[in-house]
Amino acid sequence: MPDDSTSSAPHSDPQRLDPKSVARSRREAMRLRTRKIRRSVTGLALGLFTAAFLAVYVQLASGHDPALTANAERRNVSTSLVGSTSSTTAANAKQEAATASTETGEASTESSGTSAVTTSQS
Repeated sequence: MPDDSTSSAPHSDPQRLDPKSVARSRREAMRLRTRKIRRSVTGLALGLFTAAFLAVYVQLASGHDPALTANAERRNVSTSLVGSTSSTTAANAKQEAATASTETGEASTESSGTSAVTTSQS
């Protein structure tokens, strides 16, 4: 009869592990690693979103809205352009009227007053 200590049973050798338990432990390690990666990515995404949201919120709550500032600057520039264009146009119109009236022999009558300027907003 063979001796039990020399049998080739898989459980009798302490150096050999059961293949199913090795596969099970590797699967569990992969699950833990996947869970850790997913949690870290989720936490990072939430942290970045929260930081960006708070930065915009604080900026708007303090009254420093960049969109309103850009619109105000654009309005100031267009108003100054319209003002300088209208005064130039009024001066040109007076000069053309004076030139036209002298060419036809009529007396030049310049009206003193402000000219009406209409502006349109887009």
